[in-house]
Amino acid sequence: MDREKVISIVFSCTNDLDKVYPAKAARDLGYIYTGLMCFNEMNVEGSLKKCIRVMIIYNSDISQKDVKHIYLRDAKVLRPDLLNNP
Repeated sequence: MDREKVISIVFSCTNDLDKVYPAKAARDLGYIYTGLMCFNEMNVEGSLKKCIRVMIIYNSDISQKDVKHIYLRDAKVLRPDLLNNP
């Protein structure tokens, strides 16, 4: 991704992650002019623990159907519809 085209990044974290804001890491990576916001995920019984979700708003000419949403490791359970339809 071209950092210059990143408009904003939204982070959400489960409430068991409470030592540092994910936006701090983004600033340390050089996202100085990007709007950054952090939120807590809803605390739902049986939900995935120690999860950070990231939504990047990006200025691009890619069509919506060609965007690839990436879910790593155990986070794949958040979008089972994508498991069989990569």
